[in-house]
Amino acid sequence: MNQMKQMKLPKQMNAVKNMLKPKKGSETMLLVVLVIYILANVQTPKPLAKAVDNVYGNATVTMVAILIFLKTNIVVGLMSIVAAYELIKRSSVATGTHAMRNFVPSEHKKIADFEKYNEVSETLEEEIVAKMAPLAKDSPTTNASYKPVLGDLHEASSATSDEM
Repeated sequence: MNQMKQMKLPKQMNAVKNMLKPKKGSETMLLVVLVIYILANVQTPKPLAKAVDNVYGNATVTMVAILIFLKTNIVVGLMSIVAAYELIKRSSVATGTHAMRNFVPSEHKKIADFEKYNEVSETLEEEIVAKMAPLAKDSPTTNASYKPVLGDLHEASSATSDEM
């Protein structure tokens, strides 16, 4: 029984080895270029970064990576997906959208912060007004020796008149 397992193992290993081995010289070259791009941390040029760092650029890069994955060896395909991810990430760093997404607060966060900072039960003004003596409204003194006189209105209507 053990001899049968040992005999099948080399065939299975050969099948995996053949699946992982690039079939064409161009695939090998593409694999080398992709690995160098991923490991070397190459800066994305500004014009290319601007072209990639938007919805259409991201979709194009992703579709090209998926096509390479479908049409080539699995190792080259996986490296193309990793390289596409790195290209999109490096492009967002080069254009500054990465920093805006990670460090500039969203409107929801700003509103929550404003509400947190403005939680005041009673303002100083409200507190002082509450402590003040109430204003006496239309309460003439009983023993006053004077009578209030309304000054000349210069053809203006009185603020308390019903004509408004």
